[in-house]
Amino acid sequence: MRQAAFLALLGSCAFAAPALAQQSDATDGLGSVESENPFGRDRNVSVLERRRPDYAPEPVRIGTIELMPRMAVGAGYDDNLYAQPDDRIGDAYLRIRPKISLVRPSPNLKLSLDGELDLLRYAGRTSENATQYALNAGALYTISKSDTLNLSVRNGRYSQERVSPDSPTQASRPIRFTLSEGTATYTHVFNRLRVRGVLNVENRNYADSVTPGGAPIDQDFRDHTTYTGTAIGEYALSPSIALFVAGSLNRRDYRERAGPVPARDSSGFELAGGASFELGRKARGALRLGYLRQDYKPAAFEDVSGFLVRGELAYFLTPLVTITGTIGRGIRETGVNGATGYLATNMTLRADYELLRNLILGVGGELEKRDFNNIDRRDDRWTWRASGSYLLSKRMALRLDLQRRTQSSWGATAGRRFADNRISVGVTFSGL
Repeated sequence: MRQAAFLALLGSCAFAAPALAQQSDATDGLGSVESENPFGRDRNVSVLERRRPDYAPEPVRIGTIELMPRMAVGAGYDDNLYAQPDDRIGDAYLRIRPKISLVRPSPNLKLSLDGELDLLRYAGRTSENATQYALNAGALYTISKSDTLNLSVRNGRYSQERVSPDSPTQASRPIRFTLSEGTATYTHVFNRLRVRGVLNVENRNYADSVTPGGAPIDQDFRDHTTYTGTAIGEYALSPSIALFVAGSLNRRDYRERAGPVPARDSSGFELAGGASFELGRKARGALRLGYLRQDYKPAAFEDVSGFLVRGELAYFLTPLVTITGTIGRGIRETGVNGATGYLATNMTLRADYELLRNLILGVGGELEKRDFNNIDRRDDRWTWRASGSYLLSKRMALRLDLQRRTQSSWGATAGRRFADNRISVGVTFSGL
């Protein structure tokens, strides 16, 4: 349990990044509803983590290499494509997402490489079409029984979703951006004590857009590189509970520029403590509490600080029903003019039901509260989702996804109020 709990709390270290895809749909996760139980738990395994050998895709082995091809094809309908309060415009779409993964297993040096292409095509509104891709590579080096080094890099091109508050409403096409990221993680274990250091560098480069009349919409002011260093120390009191402290420093460097929006360079830190735990065979989770602060270099920008809370609790109502709740609070960058960023609080609640061994149903909701810095604006964004995954075989899975997203906004510079509904179906083919 110690390893599982620690990895769970590590996953809650970084505040979730903004969505990269054009909203969620039935092709998400390429149809997979199984995480292969990566932590090796023998109890308190959630519905989505449970092993299903009869339906788990099997890689193709070529010598020492494991090859896993996947192809997800989905179709759907969005009834408010431009996320407008009135004059809603809907459209149907087709989404094709091929992906290939290569893994070289090894007890000392595990290597992985995967690439995904995401083709999104609309029936009538071709300006919303997007061609996205992502390339990821990783290396896990087991130095000794006590020391491991994990390296990962990724590069991708994405299209910002129209429902995002950072998306300019007057843009004639979605904002495109590229993301490059590298992470190095070193872990050392000494008896009950585990320490981990993480270095992360992320670069984002946004492309300009135009209005329907052809006037340019500048997005260069959003280009930036973020450097983050994190240290975590965990001490296991027992097999069921561990205490930890965590701290991080970050620096956010924007491109030098001349214009109405000065560079929003800043530095900040987070400091927190908490525990990861198991409550018998009914629940497991992690909770951290602390303080966060972001100081902006330009004197005209206000600094951001506040209470930090992040946590997750999985409750096993029955062996076939898992209820999961999460909460997170952190500082995010934004593309809203005049704002330096916003303090975001996310709360989610989800239930997953294994109706049959190969039929998994899910329903959940999320509330994201955004308190923008340097301008008078507050947003509440609700997202409701229901989904079903039907595993036909090792090579084929069907999925249905329903989503409703709403936004309310207040303040002197309030944003849009809208409701958006999306329905989609998809099929995923895995292996050869």
